Amino acid sequence: MKRRVGGNLNIGTSSLLLIFIVLSLVSFAVLSLSSALTDRRLTESNLSRTTAYYNVCNEAELKLKEMDEQYQTDYASTGKIPENIPEMTFAVNDTQELYVRIMAHEPDENGSMIDVVKWKVENVSVPQIDDSINLLIQ
Repeated sequence: MKRRVGGNLNIGTSSLLLIFIVLSLVSFAVLSLSSALTDRRLTESNLSRTTAYYNVCNEAELKLKEMDEQYQTDYASTGKIPENIPEMTFAVNDTQELYVRIMAHEPDENGSMIDVVKWKVENVSVPQIDDSINLLIQ
């Protein structure tokens, strides 16, 4: 009697193993692609929000510079510190705005007459929660 030395491993088992490995690699590739696309959308959203914020910050800084120059001119001519200082808001997007409050004082060593007291991004609108569906079983 002849005995087999290699064992009883059929040829079909290796084909099934190869199919399983290929399917696993394809599913991991699809998951990786889906994750990469989600990350891309999130990055683009963050980029647009950050760009909008910094554009508004630049606009606010220019407005503060103009106000400071105007206050310096008025102080040089009248010698009085302005009392009616407006509180400023700048729209960042549909739901947020930048709120800036300043305080006027006598010119400091740099010649500036204003200090920023508050610089804050605030929500303008509160998102509405859809609670029309009753999830409790009664």
